[in-house]
Amino acid sequence: MHPLLIKRSLLSGLLLITMLSYSCIAKQTLNRGNGAEPDSLHPHVAQGLNSHNILNDVYEGLFTYSPSGHAVPGVAQQHQISDDGLTWDITLKDDARWSDGEQVVAKDFMQAWQHAVAATSAAPYAFLLTNMRQQGRLMVSSNNPKHLRIILKQADPALADKLVLPVFAPLPSHVVDKKLYNGAYVIAEHRPHEWLLLQKNPHYHDAQTVQIQTIKYLVTENQNSELLKYRAGELDITETIPDSQMDWLRQNFPTALRIAPYNGSFFLGLNLSDKQLQDSNLRKALNAAIDRDILVNKVLKSGQKPAAGLIPMQSNEYNAFDLEKARQYLAQSHFNPDSDRLQLLYNNSNNQKKTALAVAAMWRQFLGIKVQLRNQEWKVFIKTRQGPNKQVFRAGWIADYNDPLNYLQLFQSQSRFNYYGFNQPKYDQIIDQLAGTMDGHQRQQLIKQAEDLLKTERPFIPLYFYVSRHLVNPALKGYSDNLADKHLSRYLYF
Repeated sequence: MHPLLIKRSLLSGLLLITMLSYSCIAKQTLNRGNGAEPDSLHPHVAQGLNSHNILNDVYEGLFTYSPSGHAVPGVAQQHQISDDGLTWDITLKDDARWSDGEQVVAKDFMQAWQHAVAATSAAPYAFLLTNMRQQGRLMVSSNNPKHLRIILKQADPALADKLVLPVFAPLPSHVVDKKLYNGAYVIAEHRPHEWLLLQKNPHYHDAQTVQIQTIKYLVTENQNSELLKYRAGELDITETIPDSQMDWLRQNFPTALRIAPYNGSFFLGLNLSDKQLQDSNLRKALNAAIDRDILVNKVLKSGQKPAAGLIPMQSNEYNAFDLEKARQYLAQSHFNPDSDRLQLLYNNSNNQKKTALAVAAMWRQFLGIKVQLRNQEWKVFIKTRQGPNKQVFRAGWIADYNDPLNYLQLFQSQSRFNYYGFNQPKYDQIIDQLAGTMDGHQRQQLIKQAEDLLKTERPFIPLYFYVSRHLVNPALKGYSDNLADKHLSRYLYF
């Protein structure tokens, strides 16, 4: 062969090898849209799903999520439950290790949980450990580094589902002020308000099954921009999709569009400490003047179900719109639409803006009430929602575990998530009874009593029950739609 031809052949071969190598490298990075900037990356402090998504990748508790979104053993090798359901004996995996190679031991859990319930931690999910505490003492012990015993005040069939949550994650007891992780990935780099980079943890006990080396979580607070990133190949999974593009997406991205049932409830919170909203007739008027059918079918158009109550269940799936009653309630209230105004607070999101605009338009059209819309960046919104400076505000709840109690506890007077100023001793008593009973029939009666009381007192306005909505690269494998909408990166591969 002529030397020039040989040279060209070699160059072509090198180019092909380079392209193939680049392709392989590219497939080792998964780009995930994650909505707003995480509110925290500490497992005790984090509240939002965008924080929990990352924490589920870098920490692993006694239990973790399966590909189908169910609780399965994580660091736990095995567990035994006493006949009365009050004692859990858990053996830890021998090969569970921190990202520095040190073993994960029982002390890592015990010390972390003690910190979570400490008054100084301000952990919003610390209430989930209440059933493990007696007279302020955490009833968790260990007789060797690989054994953990949990004693409960009341039997809890949902405990495994709760132990998946970040607040129950271990923290390394052998080091101080050093970021270590025991999950499938470690946080390698974080550029706030832009992206966060994870790298595979070689010390993870199941590292041989983790196929993708790098995970990049991108801040995608603007849904339209997120869609453009997906179309440009810059994302493999979107955090959500713009409601306005739903019909176009069904036509143009049918294999990438993933819409599935989701265990979540969207509602508007009402600040009962506000002078105007202390008027129960005004609250009832606002609730009755929203046409949920128009909201879910004409505005959102993603398969959401109209909600008339808090808990996602069939008996609550109906449109509570009643214009005649709404106007009657308003006439009986002290609110004067000619001179009074309301303010609706929501986080900076195109989809949230559409919902707020639709609700405000209905109140203006049906009741003559003028509404000032107020939007804030996610972290600012979280703080404002926790404080007193609000009237009507965007709220909602995604179930942390599959139990109606998870929703109903939000409105207990001492709940860290009670942003509504709702303080009803009778309601607290019902929820305490519900938490303490295992009898199915009695539980259903108590759930109905609690829902009925919420509908009477009206500290919130139910709008719809969620569906999960994502665009997923069709080349990505291991992604399974599930009710919890949990998709750990360790299960995904190209």
